[in-house]
Amino acid sequence: MQNKINKWLIIGVVLSLLMMIVGYFLWTILIPIQDFDTLSSLEVRESQRELAINYPLGAFLMNLGFAGFSSTLLALVVRKILTLLNKF
Repeated sequence: MQNKINKWLIIGVVLSLLMMIVGYFLWTILIPIQDFDTLSSLEVRESQRELAINYPLGAFLMNLGFAGFSSTLLALVVRKILTLLNKF
């Protein structure tokens, strides 16, 4: 039973990492911009929203992936600690 749950938690970690990677590529600007250092933070954000592949979906996937990664990793660590404490 524990191996099955650990397997599903590891699959969750991997899937959430993939979601974060895909979300980053959808969120970021893949087109080079000349004089990027001279732009203000507001101008950078506006250009990112205009030039990104799919800015809202990328931001959503990155946030969802981070939340999934954090929760599944926390569950794995807690399960590992509990198994070590049960051995003693």
